[in-house]
Amino acid sequence: MALARNSLLNLLPTLIGVAVSIVTVPFYISVVGNERYGALLLALILLGYFGQVDFGLGRAITQRLSSMPNASAEDRAGVVWSALAGAGVISVIGGAVVYAVALVFFRSFFEAGPGLRAEVLSSVWLFALCVPVIMLTGVSSGALTGLERFGVVSAGTTIGNVLSQVLPLAVAMVYAADFTWLLAASLAGRVIGLVPIVVSMAAVFLHRQKIAPSLAQLRRLFSYGSWIMVTAIVGPLMTLADRVVIGAVLGAAAVVAYSVPVQIASRTVMFPLALVQALFPRLAARDEEESSRLGKASVVLVGQLYGFVVIGLICLAEPLLRLWLGEGLDERSILVGQITAIGFWLNALANVPYALIQARGNSRYTAVLHTLELPLYAAMLYGFGATLGLHGVALAFTVRVAVDCGVLFHKSGFADRAVLSRLAAPAILIAVAMAASSWMQGWLSGMIGASVLCGVLAIFVWFQMPDQARAWLNQRLGR
Repeated sequence: MALARNSLLNLLPTLIGVAVSIVTVPFYISVVGNERYGALLLALILLGYFGQVDFGLGRAITQRLSSMPNASAEDRAGVVWSALAGAGVISVIGGAVVYAVALVFFRSFFEAGPGLRAEVLSSVWLFALCVPVIMLTGVSSGALTGLERFGVVSAGTTIGNVLSQVLPLAVAMVYAADFTWLLAASLAGRVIGLVPIVVSMAAVFLHRQKIAPSLAQLRRLFSYGSWIMVTAIVGPLMTLADRVVIGAVLGAAAVVAYSVPVQIASRTVMFPLALVQALFPRLAARDEEESSRLGKASVVLVGQLYGFVVIGLICLAEPLLRLWLGEGLDERSILVGQITAIGFWLNALANVPYALIQARGNSRYTAVLHTLELPLYAAMLYGFGATLGLHGVALAFTVRVAVDCGVLFHKSGFADRAVLSRLAAPAILIAVAMAASSWMQGWLSGMIGASVLCGVLAIFVWFQMPDQARAWLNQRLGR
């Protein structure tokens, strides 16, 4: 099944990037020191945030090209040229804005020794150069994704992820650990990974086509993409809101107790998200009835398969956290991890109707929904946190995601008996795992509980899995 292959291709860059990060961190600390490595991480986090705010052109061009499967090569080239023209304008304006913001931030708010501060300030111009790289990556990858060319995108992204982490370390070891060289090497790694993506995009869409950007096409892309950008801005704010409230209400130690289990649980969402990313161009390419049928089958598959992961996280939360943190484990982290694991299961479900709504061209709905959620979520975080402590903050996250999931299910037409009945088994078994978790202390009881519940879930999944998944599985088993 091509969808499974494409999901794996989407997943590989993240998995390999995480593995390389784990391996290189000790070497970075040894070669460049904690302070300089921390500054580099902060810079990369800021660039990662700016990378999402690309006026949504990457998602917009994917949706546009996917929705016109029978278009001529000339029409497709017009869309791509229009997106590239828009990316060029944004690169100039955005580069200037990023330069100014980075200069103010590192000059006024960045705490570091005078030597490192001087190095960082002298490298601010590199932040501006990152903007055209980000824009070209978004447009080129988005265009190839629109035709489901996931292989090239995955290969280029993997190369970029690896080199952006390895090259700075190599430069520090061989030449100099100056921050400017570290950031330049990381940017060079991204550019090297971008080369095969751009070459492939040009060969597929622009070869022997005249340069013909269209104002009408650009307006259409920006109309869709601007709402994607709103979501890209609001989404990280909701992610940061819980940490801010915890720090203000419960103190700095509570931030760590909350962040560690949440980071573990959030890493597992990469698996269902890879499927959703592969699903998006197909949802955009099909008519409303077919895309709805595919979306319903996919949300059932996500809920069932990711249910195994969430049950395991809940049953094994205590031994896993104790193994990782040892004596430094804050006991509050255990229940926080279990509550937020439920939230991430709901979030994985919500991503399917979210993708369907955007694939149909309605990016405005999801942007407005998240914008309305932000102040309500902030108020709920403060209220729950003040009354229930750290566990209240975790509960606020899960409640917010549950509401988000319910609204998106209703809007996309997923809230019907056929879908909900197939999601009932994983939902009930996750609830049972949560209710029984207080009796599962240690590896033995946790493994027994997870095995029993996952075994029961496997039986339900076998009889209730979507027909497409069953046909694919039977084919692999030779039936």
